[in-house]
Amino acid sequence: MAAKGKRRGNRGRNIWLFLLLILPAALVVLPTTIVFGVGMIPTIVAFVTDRDPEKPAPITVGGLNFCGCMPYAIDLWRHGHTIGAAAKLFLDPLAWLVMYGAAAIGWAFYYGIPPMVAGVEVGRSEKRIEVLKAQKVALVQEWGPEVADDLMDEMGGGEMGAEM
Repeated sequence: MAAKGKRRGNRGRNIWLFLLLILPAALVVLPTTIVFGVGMIPTIVAFVTDRDPEKPAPITVGGLNFCGCMPYAIDLWRHGHTIGAAAKLFLDPLAWLVMYGAAAIGWAFYYGIPPMVAGVEVGRSEKRIEVLKAQKVALVQEWGPEVADDLMDEMGGGEMGAEM
């Protein structure tokens, strides 16, 4: 119980340290903070909704979301780093599309890649099982049914007498 309370204390101290260091920096570059604050909302949602302790959703979504926001931050730095320029940036529907579209691609990766990898692995495993069964049948034909003992039916090799 003491360890749990100590963990909370460290977490609270870390939050205050984070705010103490980041808040002044965010105020110095306020227009950029506004662009990233609004543009990175999908990443914040991913962070809040992801229950996995390793947080793969905000990492995947956040990386692409950041890439979608960065061209507009660079544009802001090149053409007047003001709050008015940041506000004008949000009047462009293409900016919204790029920032949130990049996050949507991140969500597509998050939900699409694991099932795709699982499907490929299942296919590889099934192919390997077929190869092993064929090798087993060849061994039984070459050495006789005593080699397989009575595992032929369990492993799906068919009837022992049928292959001879």
